[in-house]
Amino acid sequence: MARRILLITNCEYGQANVVLALAYELATRPNVRVAIASFKALEKRVVHLQMQLKDAGYASSNVSFHLLPGRGHIEAVGMTRLDTPHGTGVREALHSFRYAASMLLPWTESEYTAQLRTIEDIIHGYKPESAVVEWFHRAGQDVCKKLHLKLFVITPNSSKDLVGFRQPWGSGLWKYPAISSGYAYPLPVSKLAPNVFINSKLIINCLLSPIVRKSDRMRRSYNRNARPVLVDPRIQYFCPSTPSLDFPLVIPKNVMLCGPIVIQAHPVRMVDPQLADWLDQAPTILVNLGSHVTFDSSAIKQLVGGFRMLLRNHPNIQILWKLRPEGDVQQTLDEWVEKNADIQNRVHIEQWLQPEPLAILQHRNIICSVHHGGANSFFEAVSAGVPHIVLPVWYDTYDYATRVEWLGIGLWGSHQSAPKVSTLEFGQALLQVVGSKRFRDKARSLAQSCLQYTGRVQAADEVLKTLCA
Repeated sequence: MARRILLITNCEYGQANVVLALAYELATRPNVRVAIASFKALEKRVVHLQMQLKDAGYASSNVSFHLLPGRGHIEAVGMTRLDTPHGTGVREALHSFRYAASMLLPWTESEYTAQLRTIEDIIHGYKPESAVVEWFHRAGQDVCKKLHLKLFVITPNSSKDLVGFRQPWGSGLWKYPAISSGYAYPLPVSKLAPNVFINSKLIINCLLSPIVRKSDRMRRSYNRNARPVLVDPRIQYFCPSTPSLDFPLVIPKNVMLCGPIVIQAHPVRMVDPQLADWLDQAPTILVNLGSHVTFDSSAIKQLVGGFRMLLRNHPNIQILWKLRPEGDVQQTLDEWVEKNADIQNRVHIEQWLQPEPLAILQHRNIICSVHHGGANSFFEAVSAGVPHIVLPVWYDTYDYATRVEWLGIGLWGSHQSAPKVSTLEFGQALLQVVGSKRFRDKARSLAQSCLQYTGRVQAADEVLKTLCA
């Protein structure tokens, strides 16, 4: 008889990718069936996952999709691509915290109740033996706890995001860069007081927030034993980090560092032969700035200026750029190509990448990943052993820019201009990373260090081990 496991996640790719990776791994195991519960926007990704399983010789029916009612997490929070970007420092960090409290549980009482009822119905109908819930999906965790279903929690984020504030001697306040601050690590002495201030304001704002109080009331009305905690010591957490990939931290026993939790990626040639032919031509930089990051014409001009600096100095390099041009952005790109006929064949712009980004990063000709500092982008490039240039725009993306420089695997390409980009700064970062053997060697070394952590395999093993216990 097949073992049944329920995975519950928000629909945003940055949060759901680790869940999809785990779902793939579990679905390849003998006599295991997986159900994924999420919002409508994720359904097409689950269909794609089913196709990947079928292509790999497994039954697509090993994974099923169950629809949750209402709005996705980011839509419910009210964040938009236009008003969310922020700069660094105290004032900008505090301004960014206006969304912090609602991130914990952004739905109305009726929306939250509808989710609870739907998840209960899914559990009663599907009868899973255990569940794995994405960190920010509070309703999924609440239902599993109330029904006493064996529960694991999975996060796409670093261990610092998960347990930073649970460090001895209150070091989470003063030792590590505060989220949204953009501070370096190790923290300069001049930034100690501002760092403590930013972290304290975040904690106080959340504790005193009417949104948080309301969410606690909602959760306790559903389950009187509900506890207002982000990390529950009774639950096993899966984290894609490793000791080598994060700042030095004390990791609790209930947090498992699995290494990068990335989905199995079919080679580029299998998915998109034409793109594979193009990649085979020359050393390539992958530019993938995330689906939630929006650049206007002015920002595109700055990026283009940086690319021109690189291409003029390295005539053998080409650029693969994932970008969905809108409005005057397309006009800016057309003008760039027309004025620089010599680079027309060296810049390839795709609105959507058919292969998984990881598959592209694993191509032998990829020499650098330019990304916005999202957790998935960071861990994918790390696992592929590719140097980074990070162009952070908000929240923890600044942490990943700092982390990349501290680890010696790349550069923050917009120190002086974030959340925007300047041609000179970005161009110089490109030239430094592409021209440095040091970054390449360190990136490969870190990728090797991750091999002992098997990511989705390790998480799947742990889930299945408890079923056999």
